[in-house]
Amino acid sequence: MRCDTPKKQFGRSDASAIISMHAIGDAIYVMHADFTFCTYKLHHTRGDIPFHFRIDKVKALESKDVVFSNRTLTSEVDTSRDERQPQRNLSFAIALGVHTRAANGGSSGSDPTYLLFSCGYFDDSIKIHSLDSLQLQSKINGVHRGRINCLEVEDEGAIMVTGGDDATCSVWIVDHDALASAITDGFVKSSLGRDRSEETKCYHAHMLLGHVTPVCCVTMCTKLDVVLSGSLDGSICVHNIRSGKFIRALHIDAETETVQESCARNGIPVKKLAIHSDGFFVAHFCDGSLYVISINGQQLCSANIGERLNTMIICPESETVITGGDIGCVRVWALHDLTLRCTVDVKKNGSITSLIRTTGSPHFLCIGSSNGMVSIVSRQ
Repeated sequence: MRCDTPKKQFGRSDASAIISMHAIGDAIYVMHADFTFCTYKLHHTRGDIPFHFRIDKVKALESKDVVFSNRTLTSEVDTSRDERQPQRNLSFAIALGVHTRAANGGSSGSDPTYLLFSCGYFDDSIKIHSLDSLQLQSKINGVHRGRINCLEVEDEGAIMVTGGDDATCSVWIVDHDALASAITDGFVKSSLGRDRSEETKCYHAHMLLGHVTPVCCVTMCTKLDVVLSGSLDGSICVHNIRSGKFIRALHIDAETETVQESCARNGIPVKKLAIHSDGFFVAHFCDGSLYVISINGQQLCSANIGERLNTMIICPESETVITGGDIGCVRVWALHDLTLRCTVDVKKNGSITSLIRTTGSPHFLCIGSSNGMVSIVSRQ
């Protein structure tokens, strides 16, 4: 594997940390902690360097009347941090409305319109920006009681899940009237009403219950019809997406270090979750442990990787999980036994804050670091 950090970037050694990255086609979208939003173009080429990385544009996210934490991310490890108190980190996701896709289904010349969703603000809202102009389109308040800690949008862009301090998760339908009408449960319709949701074209479909402490991470797989959520007490709840039905709660027993089916009590906080479409998921806990667990609660393997992770993705083709965190190295682990396959050292850029894989062929791995720089990993 080869790792390159292109010199020509909007990020500099004194730039703010990268807090989110997204890949759409040949475009790489990078959000910095100071609300600078940078776009790059990444093309496959033949030669010594197997890609061409070009700066495209940089804009500032419209943040009128928004107060956000200056400690979104830090480049240094904070050993005094209490893991039982969730950080107010900003979370971002990109969705493409169903109506836009349908309108452009027969025309390749039209540019689709994407929406940028974000949470983690001190006004406890979900904000929706236009990805093209970065202007604030609307914001959603009042569904979660308290701050919203995390969100994720599925690959097709029609379903979003959020998790908050109120120990609940919410399932949202993005710009898809028919799907929203089909799966929205009666409790949501009667208690929240449809008018408020329809103003934003983002419909609240289900409220997911099962946690007793703040939710700090979520992930989902529409193929399995499953939402996973992790909380500060170590509980991992499994729900159906379309019905909102609670399936089970899991936790790691502190004494036996095995997976148990029930809510945790004073367990190790869950930091990251990633799900595989074959029916298992990877869970990272704040003590540095990594577990591979089936949806039905069977522990497949575990390891203590000795690092606090900031990002984690599963590569289904190679059956690996890729992690990045405070030590500044990307590490690739085999999913079947969590043995270390390879390491990519980017410590010169600080801690790793974000990882994405491009959607084209061949795949590239993009690394976002706390000094604001993007590195590209390719197979060679």
